[in-house]
Amino acid sequence: MSVLPRHHRVTWQWLLAFVPVSAFATPVTLPQALIAAQDYSAELSASRHQADALDNRAGLAMQLPDPKLKFGIENLPVSGGNTDRFTREGMTMERIGIMQDYISSDKRQRKADTLRAESREVAATRQSIRARLQREAALAWMEMAIGGQTVSQLQKLVDESQHQIGVQRGGVSGGSGGSSLPASVLDARLTLISMQDKLTEAGRDVQLARTRLSQLTGIGQPEINGAIPSFTELPAQALQAGSVEQHPEIIQARREAEVAQAKSSQSAIAALPDVGVEVYYGHRADGYEDLAGVMFTVDLPLFTASRQDKDHAADQSMAMESNDRLAQRVRDHQAQLTSLLTQYQAATTLWQRQKNDVIPLQQQRISVIQAQYRAGKSSLNEVLDARRNLIDSQIAERNAALEVARYWVALRYLAPQEIH
Repeated sequence: MSVLPRHHRVTWQWLLAFVPVSAFATPVTLPQALIAAQDYSAELSASRHQADALDNRAGLAMQLPDPKLKFGIENLPVSGGNTDRFTREGMTMERIGIMQDYISSDKRQRKADTLRAESREVAATRQSIRARLQREAALAWMEMAIGGQTVSQLQKLVDESQHQIGVQRGGVSGGSGGSSLPASVLDARLTLISMQDKLTEAGRDVQLARTRLSQLTGIGQPEINGAIPSFTELPAQALQAGSVEQHPEIIQARREAEVAQAKSSQSAIAALPDVGVEVYYGHRADGYEDLAGVMFTVDLPLFTASRQDKDHAADQSMAMESNDRLAQRVRDHQAQLTSLLTQYQAATTLWQRQKNDVIPLQQQRISVIQAQYRAGKSSLNEVLDARRNLIDSQIAERNAALEVARYWVALRYLAPQEIH
């Protein structure tokens, strides 16, 4: 059997090392990212299972306890001449019976109501999780998209600067050694390095956003696909009447108050006695009659003032506490919404000023200095310095845009949105 030479034994892992990372990139639109984040979330799945468990327990709460089988020997002599005899003492009998506990239907109903209220509370928590996932995934996606545009702009400026430095350096006589280069070229190279540092930082921010989006969605190498939503317009959700009331955290607080009220209603009838019924049959020795009977057990809540009443009073206090917390949370969220609107409007103004005024002025300045440079009236350093200033302005514009996007996402996903 022929054997391939060692250098021809190429594994697929070795070949994989030469495939560019972009070959594994997955284009993701914003709606796709939001759906993927919801589908991938273990926290959301756990909440769903928790609600299912509570619903099942609520159905079980309406059922009576399982009956009990009771059997054994009664009145077996342990002293005298009939010790350990099963057939000589008339009172000795083999007994078998069925026992059933009967719990008040009201108590069962209120226990089921409490469990259903807890299930609704978990469902409200799930909506809070959905809203948070949508906010985080949308923000990561938009940071990637906006940051990617900035990286492209910075890369273009850096490439132009590198080309011009190369042309000037090639025109300098005396070789390419650092010690023989004029100060103007050295200054230009230092300026270029500063520009490259800013480009590296911008690329780092994009990669961090990609990592975050991958963590949220489970997509290995997500890439931006589709247009960036217009975040210059205030989301309609923030202007709807009662938007605070529909916030998932407010709904969650309301469900917490409902659970506390349900527990108070449950403890209000805790003193209702439960009843147990036992039916039995007893077989005695030959010559003695068999016996049958029925027995009842009833709870005796004789000390309700120090037991059930105190428990109910505690539940009532917790219900009132939940109502107070709900009222406070509504006020807090109303203040937060007002603050978000104010910050969004201010951030939008700053971003538009940076985008529409500062950057065009910087670009005009570059055009003027480049024209002077071609006419021999300015140096390359002045051109590069103007480009560096433009890079600074573009980074500031990106940061301003991201600030607007953050507030827009917070307002857009106050409550979880149905994604299609």
